[in-house]
Amino acid sequence: MEKFLYERLKNKNPKINVWFAFPAPESLGMSSLGYLSIFKQIDLMEDVFVERIFSDTKITAANPENLSVIGFSNSFEIDILTILKMLSKYNIPPLSKDRSEDCPLIFAGGPVLTANPIPFEEFYDFISIGDAKTTFDNIFKVLVEKKDESREAKLQALSEIEGVWVPKYGKEKPVKKITDTLEEPLYTPILSDKSYFKDTFIIEIERGCPKTCNFCIASWLNLPVRYTPLEKIIGAIDFGLQHTRKIALLGAYVAGHPDFDKILEYIREKNKTAPVELTLSSLRADLTSENVIKTLVECGQKTATIAVEAGSERLRRVINKDLTDEQILKTVETARLYGLKGLKIYAMVGLPTETNEDIDALINLMKRIKATNKGFELTLSVSSFIPKAHTPFQWSKKADSKELDVKLAHLKNQISKIGINVRPTSIEWDLIQSILSRASFSLASYILKVIENGGNLGAFKQTWRKMAKSGILPELNSYAAQPISENPDSKLPWEFICVTDKEILKKRLNDALKSS
Repeated sequence: MEKFLYERLKNKNPKINVWFAFPAPESLGMSSLGYLSIFKQIDLMEDVFVERIFSDTKITAANPENLSVIGFSNSFEIDILTILKMLSKYNIPPLSKDRSEDCPLIFAGGPVLTANPIPFEEFYDFISIGDAKTTFDNIFKVLVEKKDESREAKLQALSEIEGVWVPKYGKEKPVKKITDTLEEPLYTPILSDKSYFKDTFIIEIERGCPKTCNFCIASWLNLPVRYTPLEKIIGAIDFGLQHTRKIALLGAYVAGHPDFDKILEYIREKNKTAPVELTLSSLRADLTSENVIKTLVECGQKTATIAVEAGSERLRRVINKDLTDEQILKTVETARLYGLKGLKIYAMVGLPTETNEDIDALINLMKRIKATNKGFELTLSVSSFIPKAHTPFQWSKKADSKELDVKLAHLKNQISKIGINVRPTSIEWDLIQSILSRASFSLASYILKVIENGGNLGAFKQTWRKMAKSGILPELNSYAAQPISENPDSKLPWEFICVTDKEILKKRLNDALKSS
């Protein structure tokens, strides 16, 4: 059952039909605030009929042949497999060059494509770069105005919109990442019992993170940091509580909101009248106070997540994660003393300049946490470092997979002994992700072959090796592990996407290496 929390336009007379697609089952799509917010934006356009499509959609209101455009929300590199399967399901050619005049235009947006659209460029007719609000208004204005014109005329007009890249026209013209304001908060426009977060009202209270860890694409892609005004957040909370008692606050730096304590106090007051179930996207070890934990516990949250990223203070300085061991220990203690039942702790292996001593430091840190918090449920989730475009570590090499396997096995062995759950990453999947995220050329022929061969991990590896033997692709492990360039002054493949001043990234990289 669905409940729309906005007034839909009645008696629309749409000039174009649109599918807005999410490359996952409906339960996940209906829990994505970004996806639903863009759907609402399109749904409120007088001239546009828009329909939500998911990977498990069985029946559609519109037929593919009656569509002007299909848009995809593309958040993760691996989404491309599902996107291509969805196109195949509706008999739409996967490559832009093979689509006829009768085919809808295919486009996508999201962090993966804003950071580096090159590996996927042949699949899309056009790509939205950066935040969606302003860009989508302009995109659909063009699509309506040009509805009776050729694909070429539409693409030519779309290419003139700031924040839109049309791959067939090349990379010579810079494309600026669009940044929307957050004067009005995004919040859940449709409550659904099919959502993974059933009947939860999500409010985005800030976007971006001022800490800008050197590996973190979410921080660097979302600069400048924007905070929603307190009064707007209070208004959103009041509105949400008219429809549900489940509230979630979203943002990369939630606890860093300048009025965060006031927001929590307001929710605690509401909880006194009628129970409010509150969820925070994550905590920061240097910003987690007694007040934060008490509010979470009073509002029904039993566990939370913090990211320490690295075991030693030296390595945390290198990655610009300004946390001390004592801050981390204090946060865990506060969480336990004021009622949480457990914590999930995130860390990484394979970071630039990492040594075996850094791995041992992570083991020792977890031992100290366990020793001082008896009976507290602890889980360590470990991923491996993947260099991302438009971050200071975009030039860095990825650690060798065999070396990472050894480090992970050592971590798991030592930490499991003391009663801490360890959830290690898949080093092999991370290897594939690193290729998809930082490739300097189109991977369309490779990805299509991967799908032909089953679309699983084995298919990714075997297909690459076969194509490498034929000289089509470089050797797998060396290509994934190599630095993108030995010279930070050289031009980067994705540099035509204008996100952050390159000189800022270079300086941060130099500072990081000096601090090592």
